[in-house]
Order: sequence, then C-alpha cells, then structure tokens
Amino acid sequence: MDCTCPESSSLIEIVAELCGINLKQIQRLAVQRTQATPSFTPTTILTLSVWQALQAATDETKIVVTPLIGGDPVIEPGEAITNGGGDNSTLNGIEEFLGVNPSKFSCLFKSLTVAIENAMKALRCETSLTVYFILEGGRIACATVGLTAYGFSIQSFFISDRGNAGFGTKDTFKCSFSLPEGWSETLAIYKPTWNPITSL
Repeated sequence: MDCTCPESSSLIEIVAELCGINLKQIQRLAVQRTQATPSFTPTTILTLSVWQALQAATDETKIVVTPLIGGDPVIEPGEAITNGGGDNSTLNGIEEFLGVNPSKFSCLFKSLTVAIENAMKALRCETSLTVYFILEGGRIACATVGLTAYGFSIQSFFISDRGNAGFGTKDTFKCSFSLPEGWSETLAIYKPTWNPITSL
C-alpha cells in the first residue's frame, strides 16, 4: 500500500463532482511496449497522423491495434489482500488490510484469421506492455500525468487457442491480462475528431 506515515494532519478533501466517469464498452485494444519516454501528450493523442506513425514504426515505439472485440469485455477489480479476522492470529481478531490484488481484464475475440491469431499470440512473449483502451463512441482511455499520456501497464497477456461450439456459432478466442493496483488512478478519456474504432 502507498500510505503516508506519519498521517497528514487532516483527511484528504473529497471534492464534489457534477459529472461521473464511465468507460462504458471497451471495443478495441492498442498495445505498445512500455516506453521510457511516453509517446503521447494530451494534445498528440488526439492526432491521427501521430497514431499512424506509431503503427508504421519499426522500433520499440510501435503500436499494434487488435480487431474489434467480439464480446464480454470486462474489468474485474482486484479484491483486498487481508490477514486474519475472527481468530487469534490478529489483535482482537480484527482483519488486517495488506493491499489490493491486480485487476483482471478479459474479453472474447471471434473469427480471427490464422495470421491475426499468431500475431496476437506473439504478445504472450512480451515482458513489458502497455495498453490503450479504445472505447465505444470513438473515445480513447489511457493514463495521463501532467503533459504525458501513456498506456496502462499490463502483465500476463494471454490469448487462447481457437474455441469452437459447432453449428450456428463463431469460433472464439479468450483474451486476458492483469492491471496493477491503482491502474485507474491516472485515468483520462480523450475524444478525438476522428474515430479510433474505424481509423486505426
């Protein structure tokens, strides 16, 4: 846990907000190796030519974009990591809060070609990846700190072999990865004038 010790003199103010933030449906993923220097600013992430240049890159900055997600895109938030509770292992039998497990993203891709399947499976061998979520309505979700915009750090990227349920169905591929504790604390959502769902 990232807690300050000693504690501050008062509780941190929870400011009133008139508008909530919702990702809504995640429809594509843009994946990039972790960069020492972020590839975007809050301005350039809105610029199609910058995205196209990164897609065409042949070095560490290259971004690859998945096909449309076929179904069930879900982020399951990590549960609390605790110790004891209701027994003699902790003082007064009170449960100790130790931290938070990673969040897990999962989805299905459908009817992928063999070439796309193999390209996505190559991501399983990458050791340090970030992801930009392409959202319904042509929006982009990423992390933003000051004048930098960058993908969310992910681990354990997985895509399965082809699944088949027979007549009247489409072949499916399960996809998942982990997002570290606190992944959404610097969340920002951008709405470019072009549509990243169809233009990337």
